Amino acid sequence: MSLLTEFPLWFLLFCFLAGALFSFGLYFRKTRNPENSALLIVLILLRFLSVSLITFLLLTPLIRRTVRQIEKPIIAIGIDGSQSVVSSADSVAVRNNLSRDIENLSRELSGRFEVAVYTFGQTFSQGLPKDFNGNRTDISGFFNELGSRYVNRNLGAVIIASDGINNKGTNPWYAIQKLNVPVYSVALGDTSLKRDMYIRHIDVSRQVYLNDQFPFEIMAGMDQYAGKETRLIIRHSGLVVFSKNITAYNDHSILRISGALQSKEKGIQKYSVEIESPGDEFNRTNNTRDFYVEVLETRIRVALVYESPHPDIAAIVSALGGTAKFEVSQLKPSELQNGKKEYDLYIFYQLPSVAGMTDISRLLPDGKPALFVLGSQTDLSGFNRLKTGLVINSQRKTMTDIQPILNPDFSLFRFDREFSAVISEFPPLQCPSGVFETGIMADVLCFQKIGNVNTKYPLLLFFDLPARKTGVIAGENLWRWRISDYIQKSDFRLFDEMITSIVQYLSVKTDPSPFRITVKSRIDEGDPLEFDAVLFNPGHELVNDPDVMLELKNEAGKSYPYSFTRTEKGYYLNAGYFPAGNYTYEATVKTAQAVYKKQGHMSITPMDIELMNLVADHALLNKLSSRYNAKVVSQKNITELPELLKKRVDLKSIIHLQRKYTELAGEWWLFLIILIMLFAEWAISKRNGL
Repeated sequence: MSLLTEFPLWFLLFCFLAGALFSFGLYFRKTRNPENSALLIVLILLRFLSVSLITFLLLTPLIRRTVRQIEKPIIAIGIDGSQSVVSSADSVAVRNNLSRDIENLSRELSGRFEVAVYTFGQTFSQGLPKDFNGNRTDISGFFNELGSRYVNRNLGAVIIASDGINNKGTNPWYAIQKLNVPVYSVALGDTSLKRDMYIRHIDVSRQVYLNDQFPFEIMAGMDQYAGKETRLIIRHSGLVVFSKNITAYNDHSILRISGALQSKEKGIQKYSVEIESPGDEFNRTNNTRDFYVEVLETRIRVALVYESPHPDIAAIVSALGGTAKFEVSQLKPSELQNGKKEYDLYIFYQLPSVAGMTDISRLLPDGKPALFVLGSQTDLSGFNRLKTGLVINSQRKTMTDIQPILNPDFSLFRFDREFSAVISEFPPLQCPSGVFETGIMADVLCFQKIGNVNTKYPLLLFFDLPARKTGVIAGENLWRWRISDYIQKSDFRLFDEMITSIVQYLSVKTDPSPFRITVKSRIDEGDPLEFDAVLFNPGHELVNDPDVMLELKNEAGKSYPYSFTRTEKGYYLNAGYFPAGNYTYEATVKTAQAVYKKQGHMSITPMDIELMNLVADHALLNKLSSRYNAKVVSQKNITELPELLKKRVDLKSIIHLQRKYTELAGEWWLFLIILIMLFAEWAISKRNGL
C-alpha cells in the first residue's frame, strides 16, 4: 500500500504551515501561563495535527493497494437433456439418479474448483434439466457456448453426461479443439442393438414443380431381423402413393429405397413414410416419419456465364442443383450473346476479364439482376465501369487472402443460427488488393478480415438500385468454403443455403408495396419462428414509427397476436417455438397514407430425430475425451471423477494481482482520527478552562 497525490511532495509544507498557523494563532496568548505549559503543548499538537490532516486532504491524495485474487479452476458440467437419453434401457436410472449424482459431484468438487452446471440439447440453460424433452442434441453448441462464456477465464475441464448421439450443429471434435480443455464424459444410454425397424434418412428435394416427377431416396434400418420381410409405404393426403417390400439381409441392415412421386398439387405438401411393424419392436416411434415438399409453379432461370473453367463454377452449380427451384444454364459469353433466351438472373464469373471480354454491358439486359464473382482474372477497370455500386481502386494486380466476417446487422435474408459459427472457420478467399468504395445503398453480408485486422471493406454485398438489383462476391475459391462446410458438419447444407438465398433474393422481383414481410415458408420444429418487416414512406425511405401487429393462426383456427419490435432498419419479431403444423399469418401497419396488410403461410415440420436412433454413440465420447488425456466413466462410476481431476497437474489456480486506487478522504478510519483529535482538544480545553 502506498500514498499518491497529483501535487509535488513539497506541497506538504503548506499543510504543516496551515496547521502551525491555526494552532499557534489560537493558543499563542495562553502560552504566557507557565502552569499550563504541558497541557497547552498537547492542545497545540492536537490542533496542529487535525488542521494539517484536513489541509492534506484538499490535495486529493490516493491510496494505492495491490489486491491479490485467486481464481480457482472452473469445472463446467453439461447434462444432455434430450429425449434419447431417457429412451433407452437405463432411462430409469437416468431420470431418478442422474441429477442427484451431478449434485453430489458438484459438492465434492466445489472445495478445490469452481463448478458450473448446465443443460444442453435443443437449447442451452444453466442448472440441472427440468425434464429430458429436447428433440435435438447439439454437443458442439454446448462447447461453443462455454468458449464464449469463459473467454479469458480459468476454465480447467469440462464434464459432459450424454449418450453421444449428436444430431445438430457442427462436429464436436472441432469445437473442443477451440475450447482447448480436457473433456471427461459420463456415458449414458445403451450401445447394444435391439429389435427395431426405423426410418434413418429421407433424401428429397425441398422444392419441386407442378406435375413433375420428383425422385426420393429413403434409408431404412432393420436391426435383429435377419431374413424378415416387411413393407415400406408412403402416403399423401391419406392415400398410398408408393409401397415396396423390403427384406433384412443381416442383423443390422441398412436398406436404400428409391423411387419417384408425382407433384399434383401446388403449395406445401406433406408425405408420410411408414415401415409396417411386426409388433415385437423395442422402439416403434421411429417407424414413421414425415417430409414436406413445396410444389412451385415456375422455375427461376439462372445464366452462369464464364470464360475459363474453375472449381467455383461446379460449387455454385451443385449448390443450386440441390433444389428444383432453379434451372441453371452454364454459358460462354458468345453463347449468351448469340442466344435468344432470357434469364431471371445473370451470374458473371470473373467477367469482365483481363484476357477476354472487357465489356459485358451488352450481355446484360436492362433491369435484369446480376451477381458478379470477382477473382484474379477480373478486369477491375471494366468492372468499375459497370456502376454496380462497388468501386475497387487498385494500383497493383495482386490478390490478398481475405477471411469473412459476418455482418450482424444484415437483414435482407436470414441464415441458420449455425451459419455464423461455421463461416468463421471458412478458409480465406482470394480477393483483389485495393481500396473498396461503396455507396450508402449497400447491404453488406460479410466484411473482410485481412490477417488479424477486421476491416469495413465489403466481401459480399448487395445493391437494390433503380436500374437493377446487384450482388458482388469479391473473391474466388468459393469451392473451399463448400468443402470446409462438409468437413465441419459432414454436409454442404449451410453453403448451399447461402448460395440459394443469394440467388433467390436477387432473382425475385422487388415487392412494390411499401410494407414487406420476410419469413421462411418452412421451419424445422424446435427453431424459433422469426419475422422481418420493413416499411417505406412516400419518399422511399425506411421508417419504423408506426406499430406493426401480427396475428398468427394454427390449423385449428387458434389465434396468437404479436407486436413487432423496432430495429435500426425496420421491424423484427421472434414469435418463439411452435409445434409442427401449418400456420397462416396476417401483418398490419397503419400509416398516414393507408393501412397495409400482408398475408402468408408457413409450415413447421416435425423434428423427431432424437427417437430415430437410440443406439448410444460412446465411440464419439471416447474420441472427445482422448483429445486431452481425459477419460470416459459410466453413470455408476461417476464418483471416480473428483479423484481423476485432482490428479491433473494442469488444473491450477491463477493468482491475479490488481492495483486499486481509492481516495484517502473516503476512509472512515481517517475521519474518525480527525474527529477524535478535535473532540479531545475541545474536551481538554473545556475541562481546564482554557
